Amino acid sequence: MAYVCLCNNVSERKVRRAIDRGACSIADVGAACGAGTTCHGCHDTIDDLIDERQVSLPTLARTSAQVA
Repeated sequence: MAYVCLCNNVSERKVRRAIDRGACSIADVGAACGAGTTCHGCHDTIDDLIDERQVSLPTLARTSAQVA
């Protein structure tokens, strides 16, 4: 298991789950799972995970529309 936030022992899985549930900023992720709220050293990684999710959303929407 990879950790994104060592200060608060928050795994990448927990950060991704927070993003999947609607967190769209570092502050949202911090509120949801605690990542990024102490030393802020993981903010770049959290930002990358948020960006990655936002890039994949159009693909997911197309896939869902094709299945329906």
